[in-house]
Amino acid sequence: MWRAALVPAAAMPRVKGPLRRPLEGADEWPILNRLLFGDPDLGGHHQVPLPTSVPVDWASVFGRSGPVTLEIGFNRGRFLRALARLQPERDHVGVEIRRRYAWLVAHEMGRDDGPENVRLVWGDAKLVSPAIAPPGGFADVYINFPDPWWKKKHTKRRLVNDEFASALTDLLAPGGSLWIKSDVAAIAEEIEAAFAAEPRLYGPTPFSAEDLPPSFREARCLEMGLPIYRFRFTRGEARRVSPVAQAPTGDAG
Repeated sequence: MWRAALVPAAAMPRVKGPLRRPLEGADEWPILNRLLFGDPDLGGHHQVPLPTSVPVDWASVFGRSGPVTLEIGFNRGRFLRALARLQPERDHVGVEIRRRYAWLVAHEMGRDDGPENVRLVWGDAKLVSPAIAPPGGFADVYINFPDPWWKKKHTKRRLVNDEFASALTDLLAPGGSLWIKSDVAAIAEEIEAAFAAEPRLYGPTPFSAEDLPPSFREARCLEMGLPIYRFRFTRGEARRVSPVAQAPTGDAG
């Protein structure tokens, strides 16, 4: 199996300025925290959706029926909004655990009128994602540059483990893909191993920078010439039995 050292990635600039307040009234449409938790001020770590609010009726939320995708950790929302514009026939949901980013993107969407086929959740993806859709409810799932949680005592906070890999596979429609990007080689390997152990998935399959829009972090990594590891797993009815076949694709652009 391909091995990589856990080398800290380049630091990205933080969002500065005062924390935005939750949107209210007609301007609240981009973010679903009132629907899921009963109050737009509730969200983040440890907040579980109300049993009466899930699974979400996406046709009611978006005003139409169609494929829905999920991005976990949308950060500044660059990827999510670009994807929504590239795929207007689909609806797109993003979950972000950091309140500052969730409210920032919600305000920007309200100010810029969309895109209207995007909805946001300020919440913990491990608690929110399995609740908001039925099995097979997402056409594709995207994980872009998850936090590596460098300190040993924080490794349990890393996003993808065997349990969450199984939960995400449950949510993925047959034929849909889990798309992964990371600039940390060891984290990419860790995620790859978790999904490779899931018997309902085929992969890993490398993909190129041109296949999906760049996230904010990806664009910065490309500017600095840093390697990026990109691969996907696709859900099928059965999977060939094989070990992790190859390393994720790493390139600098």
